[in-house]
Amino acid sequence: MDDKYAIIVVDDDEVLSRLLKQYFTGLGHVCEAFSNAEAALERMSEAAFDVLVTDIVLPGMKGLELAERAHRLLPEMSIIVTTGFIDNFSYDEAIAAGAADFIKKPFSLNELMIRIKHVRLQERLRKMSITDELTGLPNRRGFFVLAEQQLRSAQRSRGSLVLLFADLDDFKMINDTLGHQAGDEALCSMADLFRQSYRDSDIIARMGGDEFAILLVNPTEHGVKASQDRLQQNLDQFNARENGAYRLKASIGMATFEPTEQNSMDSLMRLADERMYAEKERRRKNGVHKA
Repeated sequence: MDDKYAIIVVDDDEVLSRLLKQYFTGLGHVCEAFSNAEAALERMSEAAFDVLVTDIVLPGMKGLELAERAHRLLPEMSIIVTTGFIDNFSYDEAIAAGAADFIKKPFSLNELMIRIKHVRLQERLRKMSITDELTGLPNRRGFFVLAEQQLRSAQRSRGSLVLLFADLDDFKMINDTLGHQAGDEALCSMADLFRQSYRDSDIIARMGGDEFAILLVNPTEHGVKASQDRLQQNLDQFNARENGAYRLKASIGMATFEPTEQNSMDSLMRLADERMYAEKERRRKNGVHKA
């Protein structure tokens, strides 16, 4: 693999930091080095990096706290922690903080590069396993991985979550009358409309077939309504296109996470699914065609 990475190094050993920066840039990677966690975090808030290499022992904020905060800031970034104090090192704590690997000092530059390539490959394979190939959205497995993280966070902070479960209306008719290619195009178009309608912080996934799930993270009541209005406007605009071979319509059920109750993501999904089918039946009886 000859991928080029953006790497950020955090170590108060200036000789080592300078050596690592020279090594990585010499291989064609972009590399920035910092001697303390605070400055590194500020830089990571300004620019995205693929890899963080940080010592555990740092002045001020320690390396594991840096790893945890950096992981929240850049979830796609791979984190490798280094330590010269292996007897006091906890692998479980490093993983819980968001690290993908660790390496004991002293280490060779080649060994560090091999570990970076390995964790990036593992991350690529993991991402492939949780991504829907057709739409590029998280698949069902990916949704539950991401949603469970948000659920745990909401339980700790007593935050709010709203789960929407959507099913395309008349999707079988599109497949049967226009062919599976048109059906695939309809699914991709619906995925794009969801992306346009909801926030980047929300989780949008294709659950399989013509079913989608959207988890709204810490929404306000106004925000939920505003996102639903945006979706309807985007659907109306899509359906008003010239020479459109089909229209997109969706039935949506909603379930709300209650901090005072022991909600699981499975129970929220069942409730949203039931309400979606009730909405679909109501719309079928009334001849309603809006989302």
